[in-house]
Amino acid sequence: MKRLIIIEFLMLLLCADLWAHNSDTLRTVSMEGVVVKASRSLRDIGVQKSSLGSQVLTDNIASSMAEVLAQNSTIFIKSSGRATTATASLRGTAPSHTAVSWNGLNLSSPMLGMVDFSTIPSYFVDGGEVYHGATSVGVTGGGLGGAVVLSTAKPNHEGLDIQLLGGIASYNTHDDFVRVSYTTKKWGSSTRILWSSSDNDFEYVNRDKFGHPTERNKNCGYADFHLLQELFYNTPSAGRLSVKGWWMDSSRGIPRMTVDFRDDDLTKAWQDEQSFRGVAEWANSYGGVRLNARAGYNHDDLHYRHQVGLGDGKVMQTVDARSVATTAFAELNGEWSIGNNLMLAGNLKGNIYGVDSEDIAPLTPVGYEATREEISAFASARWKPTEWFGMALNVREEWRDGVWSPLIPALFADVTIWPEAGLIVSGSAARNYRYPTLNDLYYVPGGNPDLLPEEGETFDLGVESSVERRGFKVGGKVTVYTSHINNWILWTPTIKGFWTPQNLQYVVSRGVEARANAEVQLSKDWKVDGRAIVGYTSSVNATEGSATYGNQLPYIPRWSATSALGIHWKRWSVNYKWQLYSDRYTNYSGTHFSGDIVEGYSLSNISLGHSFKVKNKVDFKVIFDINNLFNREYQSILSRPMPPRNYGLRIECRFGA
Repeated sequence: MKRLIIIEFLMLLLCADLWAHNSDTLRTVSMEGVVVKASRSLRDIGVQKSSLGSQVLTDNIASSMAEVLAQNSTIFIKSSGRATTATASLRGTAPSHTAVSWNGLNLSSPMLGMVDFSTIPSYFVDGGEVYHGATSVGVTGGGLGGAVVLSTAKPNHEGLDIQLLGGIASYNTHDDFVRVSYTTKKWGSSTRILWSSSDNDFEYVNRDKFGHPTERNKNCGYADFHLLQELFYNTPSAGRLSVKGWWMDSSRGIPRMTVDFRDDDLTKAWQDEQSFRGVAEWANSYGGVRLNARAGYNHDDLHYRHQVGLGDGKVMQTVDARSVATTAFAELNGEWSIGNNLMLAGNLKGNIYGVDSEDIAPLTPVGYEATREEISAFASARWKPTEWFGMALNVREEWRDGVWSPLIPALFADVTIWPEAGLIVSGSAARNYRYPTLNDLYYVPGGNPDLLPEEGETFDLGVESSVERRGFKVGGKVTVYTSHINNWILWTPTIKGFWTPQNLQYVVSRGVEARANAEVQLSKDWKVDGRAIVGYTSSVNATEGSATYGNQLPYIPRWSATSALGIHWKRWSVNYKWQLYSDRYTNYSGTHFSGDIVEGYSLSNISLGHSFKVKNKVDFKVIFDINNLFNREYQSILSRPMPPRNYGLRIECRFGA
């Protein structure tokens, strides 16, 4: 702890030492404006997506992408606290049904098919988009719920830029971030380093034990290190070249459950993870033709251990599992604009996945090795015959392990009803496929190599409007959708004592997504902005004859909502954020017994910020956070406690020359 405090103090001294140099403004980007739109661009015809703009990412600089997505979209994040596994559920589907990429590299685990968003710091992302339902076909295959696309970008200013962040919070939590970039017209370099650690040992009231004792969260400390190096080169003849490498080293304890009645501190679980993600990219334009080529590699080494105390200081290792997963890809993208009304696009991408998984703790070690090869071809035509009408057709074909999938089509259309109010009606329909993960097929014991791919159909209809007047902006969108998924893969217990996956379920997911945002400039010094997102999801087992027919799927809240309000006066700002989730079932029984349901909850967070310049040379920003403002007792996952009211202080410093 002393070492971290010293580091943060030195960071501030470094800022002070830079006063004698020139600077530009602190990293603030104005809120994405909601403007009057007479029609939609060709690329966005019929698209249902949520954008995570620069302001959103800046406001959540010390957060993971799990927190960013939870507060700025209809995605439900299932986690048991900061730096614990955080998976995403979009439109009532499973975490493996949401495709995730970073600069074109697929981040979804080839073993589990999902992503732990707690391991993705928001400050390692410069842009993000959530593609809902059918729209994901234009990005990737397999996203039955949708897709999350993350990217980084070259700094948009020339010269030297140094950015420092020091954060300290409850439970001995420290976040230290440094970014150094230097760019010219032709080339640029950006280096980002993040160190985050915490004891994470908050106190909570254990409602699962007699007398409701106050206990301390055990074995949940963490230490994460991230390094991102990017190089850029740009010339009119060669085009734009970039190379990006991201290294992560993480060590995390797995917190104990509220129903764990062991008193010893020897029973614990933890995991260590090291990963490297690298992407090389080239892009250039030739008149109306734009070409882009990328290749990348992802190596992830995960080591999970669990031990049980036997007494007298002795322990028994019950799990000692190590899994190495690799992903290599190459892709070529092209776009051809023919006049202002027609755009043709295509994509060809190849992936190779590998998994080597083994648990050496049992008397008879278990594990498996497997590889998967796949090719995906995509073509689209976007046509706008008039200013008020546009349509698009996407077609995707995929090949995996020697087998071609059926054709995956998607049709989109939008109509501009009232240009002065930016009123647009859009719709889409698509078919999609998701293949079993390597764990589904080969896990020992229990893997099922006879599994069929999941097949889904999705339909969307949306209405949106946006208006801007002098000092006033307002916009909103409402989307209704329905999805039908056949051959839903479900892991079920067997009489032999282990679990195995089967194609058991037919799932129907229906819902409504609504979003509204507004910004009012009251005077030169005063501004108020706000947003609200509400989602209703009915995702049920529709398998005829099933004992759980008509029941909501586990951990899918029917209602979710999030809102934010910001009040800004000169260089001061107050931001209030609120989240709500309804009850979630923990199994398919659909009962209301205490062991089958996680109660709904609402959370409030508030922050006070002040920015200022020192001798007009260095920009500072100080932010004080209060999380869980009203000290709610709540759980996201059954028997996993969440932190009570807690506090944080962040100091940001930026110098540019």
